[in-house]
Amino acid sequence: MILSRIAKALKDQNWLAVGIEFIIVIAGVVIGFQVTAWNEDRLSAIRGTELTERLVADLRDEQWRVAATRNYLIDVAAIGERTLAVLEGEAEISDEALVIGAYRATQYFWSGLIRGTYDEIVASGEIGLIRNTALRDSAVEYYGSSPTALLIELGEAPFRNAIRERIDPELHRDLVASCTEDVNIQIGDYAAIEAMLDFPCRIEGHDAAIARLATELRGSQGLTNLLRRRVIEAAQQSTSIQYYGRLLETGLAAYPGPDTTP
Repeated sequence: MILSRIAKALKDQNWLAVGIEFIIVIAGVVIGFQVTAWNEDRLSAIRGTELTERLVADLRDEQWRVAATRNYLIDVAAIGERTLAVLEGEAEISDEALVIGAYRATQYFWSGLIRGTYDEIVASGEIGLIRNTALRDSAVEYYGSSPTALLIELGEAPFRNAIRERIDPELHRDLVASCTEDVNIQIGDYAAIEAMLDFPCRIEGHDAAIARLATELRGSQGLTNLLRRRVIEAAQQSTSIQYYGRLLETGLAAYPGPDTTP
């Protein structure tokens, strides 16, 4: 219709009408572009809020995982140090307690990295939608760290291998059942990560296997040396992992929550 009116105005040489119609056309195009841009910005803001909320949830879960790993390492180091004192003749405990302590000193806490949202953001090139700079920087540094650093350890400690080469399989099965952390622990349950490993437990029905392993532990300088290394490494790791806890705390503290402005 506009084109027909312009054509008629040109035919009638009504230049004022021609000018008005052209202005109407240009204004319509400009308004259309502005509406499109506004809609794209609105959709980007919605997407950014969604990704940010999901990223924050993942980082909070990671904050718990770091705290759980640190508490576990503290328990391992403390149990290992008490067991080491026995092997070095500075304390005396029963064979059962010695075997339990040695076994627990081999343990590690593993919980897979929670990074699905971050990987999605990076893969889609949407990192810029995370508008909170401190939160974004913390996430990039945290997830950019090596998997070994974030997992802390992968269970291949020499003392762990040495004990598993010597322990009776049925004794090991009952130690796993009675003397390790609750396998049903839920992410985010901070109360459950206090004294994760350092709690009373008993093992019955394996007297001969316990006596054999305790005798080998007491008589092997090699096992004592491996345990000493394990205690030192667990203590050092429990200190080192605090950096990641502080990094997550800083990023999450900078996020005030979703923008609810309509």
